[in-house]
Amino acid sequence: MKKPYIIGLKFGTWRNEVWFSAEDSEEMNQKWKEAVDGLEEVGNSYTNSNEFLTAAVEYFEEKGFSRIQR
Repeated sequence: MKKPYIIGLKFGTWRNEVWFSAEDSEEMNQKWKEAVDGLEEVGNSYTNSNEFLTAAVEYFEEKGFSRIQR
């Protein structure tokens, strides 16, 4: 069964809630925690929120999470 994984992204004054979907398992829950912990390193490479959002989505998708729109 799939479940939503939700993160509140922040870059400067910009904020956005982004939803992803993946299996509801202990393995994916652990991957989510590790991905969230590593996200700050991704953000350090960008100078604007659009680039950061694109990179963050790609980062989570590489970890096995599919973006969903809400």
